[in-house]
Amino acid sequence: MGPAEPADFGRFESRPNRELITDPVRVHRMLQNLWERRVLLSAKPEGDEDWYSTAILDVNRSAGVFVLDELAPDSGHRRVAIGTRLRVMGVLGGVPTRFSAEVVDVAMQDDIAFYRVAMPREVEYLQRRAFFRAYVPRSLELQAQMALEEEELEVTGRLLDVSLGGFGVQLAPDCPLSPLDVVDVRALDLPEGPAIRCTAEIRYMQQEHGHKWIRAGARFIDLDKVVERSLLRAIYCLEREQIRKRPPDD
Repeated sequence: MGPAEPADFGRFESRPNRELITDPVRVHRMLQNLWERRVLLSAKPEGDEDWYSTAILDVNRSAGVFVLDELAPDSGHRRVAIGTRLRVMGVLGGVPTRFSAEVVDVAMQDDIAFYRVAMPREVEYLQRRAFFRAYVPRSLELQAQMALEEEELEVTGRLLDVSLGGFGVQLAPDCPLSPLDVVDVRALDLPEGPAIRCTAEIRYMQQEHGHKWIRAGARFIDLDKVVERSLLRAIYCLEREQIRKRPPDD
């Protein structure tokens, strides 16, 4: 078994839609998602050429560490010691993600090695958009009400744009959501007709330039056909409004 090949990060440096998660709560949630979904990761000691396979075994926010499985094959594990900085990459829900973190302990259990690694200060990921988005004018004051049911967290934000693939929303700076969270959208306001209810995955979050607010993008999951038709009508409505407000051509 040879060294692992990292996921599709070949153009990571050149992508204009890279985003950083720096809030510790969101960093923890990102690692939690990578762990709970058993995502296979590629990792290497900084400065090395070869990548190796690994996975997150546990996340301990209170201790400020997460547990990483030993690098495979064994030639990778032999390069890891306390103080080693690892570069880690993976793909979760189609979103390439990477971070660097320092090994604080190397231990063994049942003849299998694992590493306790300090929580990274930032996690970097790529945004991807595949659908046309219709923008929501501020005058409509449409909202999106979302919830993380397992943690009994509810969040409400101002709807910024909507498409058949997802929506954008403006959130408070202390919003507890994080990229890759799956939320129950309990009410997504539309310009025509009643609000819809659905499930969505948070795809990115970023600080709005010059503002304290957080801008987030979400992707719909398994939309019902009836909901899709409601969304399509809403998009047409928003487009008509935008066209109506455009100044006539000279």
